[in-house]
Amino acid sequence: MKKNLNSIFKAAFIALSIFSAAFISSCSDDNDTPSIPTKGTLLGNIQTFDDKLIITNDAGGVTITASNLTGQTFTATADNTGRYTFNDLPYDSYQFEISKSGYGTLKVFGISHVYVKDVISTVVQNIPFGKNSTTTVTGLTFSEFLLNGEVGVSFDYNLSPVPTSSNKAFVRYFLGPFADVSNTKFTARSEVLSFSSLSANTGFTKEKLLEMGFTAGQTVYVRMYGDSFISNNWEDPTSGVEVFPNINPTTVAAVSFVVPN
Repeated sequence: MKKNLNSIFKAAFIALSIFSAAFISSCSDDNDTPSIPTKGTLLGNIQTFDDKLIITNDAGGVTITASNLTGQTFTATADNTGRYTFNDLPYDSYQFEISKSGYGTLKVFGISHVYVKDVISTVVQNIPFGKNSTTTVTGLTFSEFLLNGEVGVSFDYNLSPVPTSSNKAFVRYFLGPFADVSNTKFTARSEVLSFSSLSANTGFTKEKLLEMGFTAGQTVYVRMYGDSFISNNWEDPTSGVEVFPNINPTTVAAVSFVVPN
């Protein structure tokens, strides 16, 4: 009987020892589990252009300000190759504000910086950054209710400097049903247009005007501005307003016309 009890105690002691070792090992594993990092490196590249779509390699000194949803801001400066780096940047969603003297301030939204196992850093896609427009609109008048043989409206215009095939001018139209239409107050706008001379026919077909939301018989005002091919335009995610930072503000008064019937 005593021998049997000793065997039972011995077996119980061994079982308890195994359980204790397993418990201690489990606790040790929990304590040794690495915590998920809260910060990491984010890097990218800025490619600069003049207002004519020529690469300038002028990125040195471009400032990139990153703002997250909690209002924190972090700043990096691009080197001469355009490379910038944020070290120990908290993981979050960011808005970039990119600026340099002579360039229109660009904003980029929805930059995602998240922890990914075995990934060293977040790499942001290359960002093109253009200079302010050097094209000045010096004249704009209504021409006729035709555009390249189609019903619409066309304009005569003057630009400075006079565009050539080797020094094109880039412009943009802004339209609205109000006389004070501008690059900050408009209901429709064109894409960037390029001219290599002052002889190009320019304007809008009736179909395009209707597509923009105007109606036949409606009085519309239009204004032309010099712009850059890389225009740094961005849309405010809250208001939905589109901003055109590279516009040359020197221009002429708006011209009115009636949408053809």
